[in-house]
Amino acid sequence: MDNSESSQSVRVAVNIRPLVTSELLVGCTDCITVYPAEKQVQIGSHAFTFDNIFGSRGSPCSSIFDECVVAPLVDALFHGYNGTVLAYGQVFSLTT
Repeated sequence: MDNSESSQSVRVAVNIRPLVTSELLVGCTDCITVYPAEKQVQIGSHAFTFDNIFGSRGSPCSSIFDECVVAPLVDALFHGYNGTVLAYGQVFSLTT
């Protein structure tokens, strides 16, 4: 793992799940506006900026692992470095 600032800092990504069919059938709408170029989401009058935005109108979920640079972090763990990857909620849905 290199000593660049990005490998030393906390990075925060958000994965916005799209509405599911049952939600769409009862008339639910997105309450989040995504601004991918600014890496921001807006909920009501509040805007939040993240290092990465995935999911609804952002990048596909399959790119989370790569773009959040998780692989080098996991590799560094086996070389004695400390690291944390915290995933809250449904992160991946696997299909076969």
